[in-house]
Amino acid sequence: MPSILDDLTPQQHAAAVQPGPTLVIAGAGTGKTKTLTAAVAHRIANLKIEPARILAVTFTNKAAAEMTGRIKLALGEAMAPRWAGTFHGLGARQLRIEPEVADLRPGFDILDADDTRRMVKRVMKAMNLAGSDEAGGGGRDPIKTVCNRISKWKDELVIPRDAPALAEAAIAGADHDGFPVDPNTLRNCARVYIEYQRILQDANAADFGDLLLWPVRAMMQDRTYRERWAGRFDRILTDEYQDVNRAQYTWLRMLSGGHKEIFAVGDDDQSIFGWRGADITYIRRFARDFAGAAQIRLEENFRSTGHILAAANGIIGRDHRRLGKVLFTRKTLGTPIEVVRFTSGEVEAAEVTREIIRHHAEGKDWGDFAILYRSNALSRLLEEALMRGRVPYTIVGDVGFYHRAEIKDTLALLRLVVSPEDRQSDESFRRVINTPARGFGVKAMTLLEQEAAWRRVSLLQALETVQLPPKTRSAGLQFSDAIRNVGRQTGATVADLLSLVLDASGYRKMLRDSQAETTEGRLDNVQELIQLAGSFHTPRELLDHSALSSNGPGEDAANTVKLLTLHRAKGLEFPHVFLVAWENGLFPPLYGDHDEERRLAYVGVTRGMKRVTISHASYRRGPATPSCFLEDIPDSNRVEGWHDHRALSRPAFRAVSAA
Repeated sequence: MPSILDDLTPQQHAAAVQPGPTLVIAGAGTGKTKTLTAAVAHRIANLKIEPARILAVTFTNKAAAEMTGRIKLALGEAMAPRWAGTFHGLGARQLRIEPEVADLRPGFDILDADDTRRMVKRVMKAMNLAGSDEAGGGGRDPIKTVCNRISKWKDELVIPRDAPALAEAAIAGADHDGFPVDPNTLRNCARVYIEYQRILQDANAADFGDLLLWPVRAMMQDRTYRERWAGRFDRILTDEYQDVNRAQYTWLRMLSGGHKEIFAVGDDDQSIFGWRGADITYIRRFARDFAGAAQIRLEENFRSTGHILAAANGIIGRDHRRLGKVLFTRKTLGTPIEVVRFTSGEVEAAEVTREIIRHHAEGKDWGDFAILYRSNALSRLLEEALMRGRVPYTIVGDVGFYHRAEIKDTLALLRLVVSPEDRQSDESFRRVINTPARGFGVKAMTLLEQEAAWRRVSLLQALETVQLPPKTRSAGLQFSDAIRNVGRQTGATVADLLSLVLDASGYRKMLRDSQAETTEGRLDNVQELIQLAGSFHTPRELLDHSALSSNGPGEDAANTVKLLTLHRAKGLEFPHVFLVAWENGLFPPLYGDHDEERRLAYVGVTRGMKRVTISHASYRRGPATPSCFLEDIPDSNRVEGWHDHRALSRPAFRAVSAA
């Protein structure tokens, strides 16, 4: 027996060798990757299944490489499964073998997201649809809206010719149920989808959505094709089953339909990507989809201490539709969850920073700490405090607050207000003159640059004399007047100037009118900047502060405090986790699926290995109340305020049951 099987716990071993349809409900930190890898190895080494007849699928290339690497190490290079990879990667292989199911020819190209966007943009331009202009405003992104809608339709197995009828049904349903839907946008998306797909096929190209859409549709409609592909594999193994969408789910069912030998690993308690198309019902209906399926729970957590798991169990235990499991650990109870109340978000950021500095002085690495938040807008105060404390930090999966487009745009407007006549402000002018769109494309900007150079004046001043088309010139002069009028507001605070110029320039209205999915977050970020501006005496102080905000070049990212959203933290772990801004309205937010937010809280708590601190403020842009999720943490596993740091060593094995 290879060592890859010998190292398993009894639970993991029972799961890995289970025959027939099997769902492994693997809790956070219970070794799901190890179990999935062992299951593949068992089928090859013990059941003598040919590696070429095993399909193993994950969501990321990294996970697929890790799995195949372990199998090669244990069984040898020749024994690794031939079909191991991501959904898109394996779908592409299937489509390469029989491209005609998508009306493609051999050697077709696969477009990445940027290629797709450019092609959609050309289609929209040809159709005279808003947003196809290269000089469109930065807040409105209808191209992204169309791309996202087409991608979602493909994930839902909707082909182009069916999209218009589906759009009309969605519009009618929204009217009946009172849900907000933009009928024109939805209809335009359907029109673009049809033309976009025609151009794709003419160019002999496929986008990511096509890689599963057409093979799945072919298997649904052509029995011979389905049996031919299902007959290639004797075993199907899949990871992160809680995150599958309709296309992925149907693909797996079709391929395993004959032998029912499907081995799925997942955790409905960690299903947090519903907004991205994942459907939690698929993992919860596994036993109905595959008659006689076994369900095996991995509940021993190897990551966290007893108090952390008790808190997580308490939170997730309130979800009565879950498949159910209780995490336990052989580790000690450790430190209780710290629940700390602060008077404001500013105080919260300062005190969290101070606590990190204190622990670092006691010998902890900066990399031991992570600060997790529900939305990116919450990072600004934390970045400010960490910068003041000279604490090295890294924003994981996101740009820093001052490097976000809407913040740079707003500061560019402020710089123009401060120095309208100074050529030093020309770069700021270039950034915002066409945001929102005012007709300043390449030709108009070339004329303006020439005028400014000839007169040796700023670009803003050159607007007064440059010869431009009447509509463009009028829009430019209105912008110039708006900037100058704000600059004349004597006695206005820095925050007042920001708010005035955002309204006078039309930038705030552009954000509010935008249909982009990021609109709410961008408005939150702008409001955060206005609030921050209240602590500066002059605009120049704020501009200088923002310019100095980035981490130093070459800084060691490995040994830095990590700042990231709760969604980004999925799959990661840290010795000490700070969960900030746990307040009703922020977490859980007023919108969205409350059950999914509860699962997100569970994911957040289970990122902690040794210590978890949850904080909330009494005031954050207004009076705030503690998150309802805090009520679910048992009193015996939490302390109010910072803990006294005494070592707790009482064993926690089987002692941390859920509610």
